[in-house]
Amino acid sequence: MHVKGLISFVLVLAFIVIYFSLVFSLNSFNSEKNFTEAKLIEIENSSMKRNLIENAVDSLIEEEIKKEIAFGSDEPEKINEKISEKLSEFFFIMEEKGIEFSEIASDRKYSETEIKEKKITKEFIKENSKTIVFNLENRLYHVEFIFTGGKNKNNFIGAEIKENSSYQKFFLPVNYSVKIISLRLVK
Repeated sequence: MHVKGLISFVLVLAFIVIYFSLVFSLNSFNSEKNFTEAKLIEIENSSMKRNLIENAVDSLIEEEIKKEIAFGSDEPEKINEKISEKLSEFFFIMEEKGIEFSEIASDRKYSETEIKEKKITKEFIKENSKTIVFNLENRLYHVEFIFTGGKNKNNFIGAEIKENSSYQKFFLPVNYSVKIISLRLVK
């Protein structure tokens, strides 16, 4: 009788140990799952910020080209100057929001490039870009803004977009371009 009682006790004790180890494993799994979900949300938020910046840069360039062409300017240097000025202002505004943009001179791949703080200037953008203007027909123009990267094609703009412990890199790469067809409103 004592043997049956001892075996029953050992079995009950084993089931209790197994039960609590399963409960502990489940809690550990849930904790890991919650941590992973939080990390994924951080990554998604930083990626969203990068996409918003990319779209804002594209829109800013397009709007400046349309405005210059619409109101009479078809000089590539003047349009490039205005775009450089607007981009410089945009990057300054973004720096106030905690995203530091840097001038980068490197022959490395973008993924290997370290982003060090050397503030973006209008002159840097202007020296490393060009604008091409074609008069297609009467008041219709094809305009292209190209971030050339300078003579050696190794200058570009970069930023790290941080979201808690996650970050994304943003680059305005060499040969980035925006092409637009615009209509002149005034003669």
